[in-house]
Amino acid sequence: MTTTGAEKVRWNLSDLFSGPDDSAIEASLARELERAKAFETEYRGRVATLEPNAFAAMMRELADHEESAAKPEVYAYMLHSQNTQDHAAGRLLARVREAGAERGAHLVFFPLELAHITDEHAARLYADPDAATYRHFVEHERRFRPHQLTEPEERVLTDFSPVGNGAWVRLFEELCARILVEIDGEEVQLDQALNLLRESDRSVRRKANAAVSEALRGDIRTRGYIFNVILQEKSIDDRLRHFPSWISSRNLANETSDEAVQALVDAVTSRYDVCIRYYRVKRRLLNVGDLHEWDRYAPIGETARNLTWDDAKELVIGSYNRFSPRVGKLIEQFFNERWIDAPVVPGKAGGAYCMPVTPHHHPYVLMNFTGKLRDALTLAHELGHGLHDRLASNQHVFDYHPPLTLAETASVFGEALTFDRIMAEEKDPKVRLAMLCNQCEDAFSTVFRQVAFNRYEDASHKARRTEGELSVEQLGDLFQENLQAMFGDALVLTEEHKVWWSYVGHFLHTPGYVYAYAFGNLLALSVYHRYLQQGPDFVDDYLDFLAAGGSTRPDELVRHLGMDITDPGFWDAGLKILDGMVTEVERLAGSSPGAR
Repeated sequence: MTTTGAEKVRWNLSDLFSGPDDSAIEASLARELERAKAFETEYRGRVATLEPNAFAAMMRELADHEESAAKPEVYAYMLHSQNTQDHAAGRLLARVREAGAERGAHLVFFPLELAHITDEHAARLYADPDAATYRHFVEHERRFRPHQLTEPEERVLTDFSPVGNGAWVRLFEELCARILVEIDGEEVQLDQALNLLRESDRSVRRKANAAVSEALRGDIRTRGYIFNVILQEKSIDDRLRHFPSWISSRNLANETSDEAVQALVDAVTSRYDVCIRYYRVKRRLLNVGDLHEWDRYAPIGETARNLTWDDAKELVIGSYNRFSPRVGKLIEQFFNERWIDAPVVPGKAGGAYCMPVTPHHHPYVLMNFTGKLRDALTLAHELGHGLHDRLASNQHVFDYHPPLTLAETASVFGEALTFDRIMAEEKDPKVRLAMLCNQCEDAFSTVFRQVAFNRYEDASHKARRTEGELSVEQLGDLFQENLQAMFGDALVLTEEHKVWWSYVGHFLHTPGYVYAYAFGNLLALSVYHRYLQQGPDFVDDYLDFLAAGGSTRPDELVRHLGMDITDPGFWDAGLKILDGMVTEVERLAGSSPGAR
């Protein structure tokens, strides 16, 4: 691997704990267990009837407890992400999850009782300014009342949680982190091999694609078994909790409805023609005959740009700073304070994420920086999440996290800021065409591909519930069928592609999550378009939007920006922006719409 300057950009986690053997971790776990027991003793049987002042005091006490208890859990997860093969990190992750379940058993009563607050008593609470601070949280919990079990049943599920979904997901992540891909006699990490699919040399892409497919076959039956277990666990949980469909619980948590999500899915799948049109143009530009999966991200011409870590840092900070100097300073702090872990190293979890902690503790960003221009856009994306978290730090812990339906807004917005800066500084029309193609492909990955993933999840959950355990071949066939639909006849997925479902962690750790990417991307495109229309006058409204965190229902919050996501035609606006991007590609390529 070429050095990029990211090799020594590692997290400084000492502001949480000094190491996996830090005695403060066990002290924290013991302290928070005792606090949970005391909380149970004090409030069990009283939550739904507390007077407003006492209710507000209870919520403040619980918020402080939740913030303290979160730190060991977040620390263990991030330590494990840095090296999934490190036994000490894995052991700590298991320990804090077990402790979390033990602590959680004493708090099972709380959401059950909270959900049973009557309308009359809720009105009394909301009439009090201090108690009304928690209105959104209370109302959210009350919506889960039809799906709650009895307290003994909920306690048993909590006791078993350390060996449930989380344990299987950990195994899956460790298996994926151990996947090594052989390229020209050298074993490389999966992320490094996937990055080769963006090389200009088609033979390199073809070879990398075949090598990745071969590596994924290695222990695919184990990963397939894990997926089957999680599919069945979800089925059992949905049945016990009386959810009407496999995705209903996710939609409720996201503060949206099954109908609204289906409207999004229908809108996106009905516009697969946008994606198909683009790949017809790309097929013409590449002039290679039929396109296959190794051509999806092929650069148009010799326009790939490599970046050092410092280049990416300047590009991203500068892009955010042009939007708002205040925002630029918040972003720069991630670099100065060592809140980013950047290099590709053996055993490190793949991909990228932003890890929020609490309103009173900064978030962290994980990257696998390979020196490509798209890595800078990924960095801008994750730092958008970080910005969202930091601006929302004025909220209490229960309203800190935005629902998944809003969680991608700031990240996609940050990407758009960075992309527009790149385009503004680039004058070569061939390079501009290549960059626009990259933007289209990234948007398609987030909108069309994620909805295709949703269709795959939908098919997998339904098949597991009606047919029993699914073979890896069945899982591959379903994956192929649902992914091919977005490409039509413009790009043909080969047999090799059928195993690529087997490293997508979202299907396991957060079933139903993926549509939120499309939701957030289309929303962010609309928000960004509004910014371009309004200019600086939009900045404060947008920052207020992010500062709200999860304190307001998504439909209500978006209205503050002058948009209505409950309008069935809302998604068409974002899809028209994608359509316009493809039209511009067609124009720059000298092609007409729908040309073959």
